Amino acid sequence: MSVRALELVRDPEIAAEISAHLVSLERLSEERGRRATGIAALDGLLGGGWPRAALSEISGRRSSGRTAVVRAALAAAISAGESTALVDVGGTLDARAAAMSMTTVTTSPGPPLLWIRCGAAQALKAADLVVAAGGFGTVALDLCDARLRIPDAAWMRLRHAARAQGTTVLVASDARRLGAFAATAVDLGGAPAFDDTEGPPLFTRLEVRAHRLRNGREQAAQATAPTNGKQQPCVSLAFTSRS
Repeated sequence: MSVRALELVRDPEIAAEISAHLVSLERLSEERGRRATGIAALDGLLGGGWPRAALSEISGRRSSGRTAVVRAALAAAISAGESTALVDVGGTLDARAAAMSMTTVTTSPGPPLLWIRCGAAQALKAADLVVAAGGFGTVALDLCDARLRIPDAAWMRLRHAARAQGTTVLVASDARRLGAFAATAVDLGGAPAFDDTEGPPLFTRLEVRAHRLRNGREQAAQATAPTNGKQQPCVSLAFTSRS
């Protein structure tokens, strides 16, 4: 029953009793727990990791660490013995490197990762079908820099499927797209670092600042609490060429 439906209940005592038993999507995802991000600092920022049975959003321009964060989440889920899937619009996955890393985190038979490469127009439908099929712990949708107009109904359908299957769904793109449909949202800003002490500059690491914009049921408290000029919580991350 929605809050709007509660307004139609004339008896205030009945309405109060019904309201006490309502569970929001954000609270439900908290009660179901979280899945590790694969990055200790990010786990701390999010209070344990990405929420189960919910959508989470990772936004940031190119070279901001989006792909590395998605890869870390998939590797963490695989190491926990869960099946994972990646809907890859930009073709960012290095299949050889992924295969080598997966052999170090799991010894179970069969492919631990379902990799789907598709165009931007088919990406959301592909993710929806995978999540609705069930059996996946974590599903990542990497939209890369694709410019799409995605209706709210599509995000609502994907969120419903994630909730029904208990799946952690990660959506990575260059800018925020999910709005209130995301239980958790993290914005990344990064810059590559180079070593030019000996000859031509060589890439050494990617220095990233992760800002937590949204994180489940804490939003209600943030909406009413004074900011006192403080910025959203954030942490520093670093990725090397092997990350």
